[in-house]
Amino acid sequence: MMTLIVVAAAALFAAAVWYMSLFMSLTAPMVGMLALSVFVSVLLGCGLFAGAFFSNNSGLDQRVSDAAHVAPSREPNPLALPDSVVFQRRTMEFNGETLPAPLLKDHRTKAGTWALIHVLDGALQYDITDDRRLSASVVLTAGGPPGIVEPTILHHIAPIGPVRFHLEFLRDAEALAPAAMLRTPRPQGQNS
Repeated sequence: MMTLIVVAAAALFAAAVWYMSLFMSLTAPMVGMLALSVFVSVLLGCGLFAGAFFSNNSGLDQRVSDAAHVAPSREPNPLALPDSVVFQRRTMEFNGETLPAPLLKDHRTKAGTWALIHVLDGALQYDITDDRRLSASVVLTAGGPPGIVEPTILHHIAPIGPVRFHLEFLRDAEALAPAAMLRTPRPQGQNS
């Protein structure tokens, strides 16, 4: 490849010298400047192509492209719970010392299980990282609305300074209804 570039540069130089000699007599400084301009042009062209090649192979271009393009299948995060959810359970209060480590990493709730993140004191960062949703990062504070955790959607939290919070889990009654309807009662008197 390098040999091809050198041959192309020499051919370009020879063509430039020939073309200029058609219109004027050439001096040594003119030929030297012509050689320097051909060298700089080839160097700049090779540098730009190499930069484009390495940039393409680094993965940075793909990340920029991915960030600029939102897939049509991504939906916005819900702003409210569905009307069909019913209370399931509430966790104990957590703080910086009792915060379970798995909550700091990407995790998800089960299908049909919603959650609310209630901040009682301080602030908590709630990040939604699932590919099926638009990425979101929300700072939850005491007195503000709770964070809504959608079923099966990847997310994580991070305390911002001292914090005290609890989680409330809810089940979607409508999502569970079809599964309950599929269970048929066993006729009396039959054992299996």
